[in-house]
Formats: sequence, structure tokens, C-alpha cells
Amino acid sequence: MDKAKFIYKKNDYNAYDAQRIVFEACKYKSEIMVEGGGKRANAKSIIGLVSMKFVGGEEYIVAAEGQDGKAAASGVAKFIAELN
Repeated sequence: MDKAKFIYKKNDYNAYDAQRIVFEACKYKSEIMVEGGGKRANAKSIIGLVSMKFVGGEEYIVAAEGQDGKAAASGVAKFIAELN
């Protein structure tokens, strides 16, 4: 399993952000999970990501397993960290 850490930088989080993350995660074949704040969600599930409620300044982990796991973990982590 490949993992990548990121710090969530936005002050707010909404369903539109979750949708954008799902679109990014769906570019990869691997299973991708986001963990942090005592929660864990499938990065390809809008319902799961909405429930994550990312908090600005907190550290999270993206874990990916599959043929493109390394690229998936780092790509999704970078995408979420750079949301604006």
C-alpha cells in the first residue's frame, strides 16, 4: 500500500470540493482511501468525502492500493492540498 501525507489548507470544505476530489481520484485505477481526524473515506465516494469534513491546518493521509498506487496516493494528496 502506498501512502502520501498532506496538510489541508482551506478554511472551509463543502460538497463541491468533495466532488472535485472524486473526479481526481477516478483518474486512477487503484483503490484510494483518505484518513484523518478519526475518519476514513473512499476517495471515489462523494458521500464518504463529504463526511470527512476536512479542517484547515490538519494533516491527512491518502492510501492507495493497486497498479498505479504510488501515483494515485501522491496525485490525490497533492490535489487535495492545493484545493482553492
